[in-house]
Amino acid sequence: MKKQIPFIVLSDKHTAMPLYRQVYNSIRTSILQGELAAKTRLPPTRVLADQLGVSRITVVNAYEQLFAEGYLEGKIGAGTFVASKLPDDLLQTSKPKNIEKRQSSPLNLSPFGEKLLMGDLESTRVQFETKFQPFQNGLTAIDEFPFGIWSRIAAKFYKNPPRSMLGYGDPQGFYKLREAVAAHLKSARGVNCTAEQVIITSGAQQALDLTARIFLSEKDTFLIEEPCYREAWNSFSATGAKDFSVAVDKEGFNLANAPRTDEKAKLVYVTPSHQYPLGHTMTLARRLELIEWARKQNAWIIEDDYNSEYRYAGRPLASLQGLDSAGRVIYIGTFSKTIFPALRIGCLVVPPDLVDVFTVARAFNDAHSSVVNQAILAEFISEGHFARHVRRMRRLYEERQEILVREVKNKLADFIEIEKSEAGMHLIGWLRHDLNEEKIAAEASKKNIKLSAVSSYYSGKPPRKGFIFGYTAFDELQIKEAIAKLAEILRRID
Repeated sequence: MKKQIPFIVLSDKHTAMPLYRQVYNSIRTSILQGELAAKTRLPPTRVLADQLGVSRITVVNAYEQLFAEGYLEGKIGAGTFVASKLPDDLLQTSKPKNIEKRQSSPLNLSPFGEKLLMGDLESTRVQFETKFQPFQNGLTAIDEFPFGIWSRIAAKFYKNPPRSMLGYGDPQGFYKLREAVAAHLKSARGVNCTAEQVIITSGAQQALDLTARIFLSEKDTFLIEEPCYREAWNSFSATGAKDFSVAVDKEGFNLANAPRTDEKAKLVYVTPSHQYPLGHTMTLARRLELIEWARKQNAWIIEDDYNSEYRYAGRPLASLQGLDSAGRVIYIGTFSKTIFPALRIGCLVVPPDLVDVFTVARAFNDAHSSVVNQAILAEFISEGHFARHVRRMRRLYEERQEILVREVKNKLADFIEIEKSEAGMHLIGWLRHDLNEEKIAAEASKKNIKLSAVSSYYSGKPPRKGFIFGYTAFDELQIKEAIAKLAEILRRID
């Protein structure tokens, strides 16, 4: 094989990590460490593939991922260059080092909030749905889940369960599940972690609650996206901390929109891969800027990676946590959007020096999640069933999104503006007229249609009115029937 280009380092070709990912990781690392400067020309895909002894499609896939994340620019076949607009002052110019020991106030933590039910919270409990209603958001295609495989694995554990699974479990989580989660996140999401940094939670909501109580108190402030996931706002506000809303745009969370104040924010909450609810992806420049800000401010970034598995153009974008070498990012993931919400299993990935405090907090909260369910999920992942299921659902959800867009444009074009998205489990249908959101939602509810107003995700006045259309849990017939009913409602109200 010809001599390799210096910045490409492939590991064992027989490793579980795909070859395209190895090429991608090597180029990305070289860019972030300053080994590849802005505007540097990269070899053509055929040349690089020949030098590495891999197929051309491997290099093409790596380049496409780097294009999608903003590391490269130009056009494959016509010249490929390192992006010219990367913020040089924010790039890592040396290889990542071990996180420095915390100074004086080692972890800058707060006691648990004592005012959980005090303050102006928007809700104090989740409103449970007794049935799946179009267009309820965040639900999975239960009818397509491989319950046969899941039941087979469950039967093995319940038929003759090990004694160790019938006692109290590890508050940090079943170790084999933490291993499986760490391997999956590293491969699929670019998260830099080991099993020792993973903490299993009862869904993402518990992860948010633990994070809020560990970091925030009445004297603190936090930044949060505008619009935002209101349950995250509730968790943080319940501590008594003061919030500052930061407007997002098409490039995601924008620190330039943060209020100018002498108060230093201790925590910032973001959904960088697929902003909730608008669906924008935070650009590389914004991600690097946020990480650098957190390092200088001694602040924490909470990365909610709630449905990043579902990207329909290209591959899921790498996590914000994977860019962080300063240990300032707390990563939150959930299986509610990939398995089903009732499973109640999520995860936290925290820096090594925060593992103990989070584990103790988890133990105080509810000891541990079901050990048997954790064991079932661990085997479901390690046997490859989870990855196959996600791939199947990615194709199915893309089809269902296309059906929804087509039906809205055919039957609701006079009332609602909607466009396809490259990712996610929902779309926003923007109202073309100044109609009453509450009245429309109430009338839709009478027809067993669930509509969530976009305005409910804003702390202030939204720029436009509209509704969240969840589509993943509903087949073609259900979508068509619901849109037809909604068309009748809108014609009557208009």
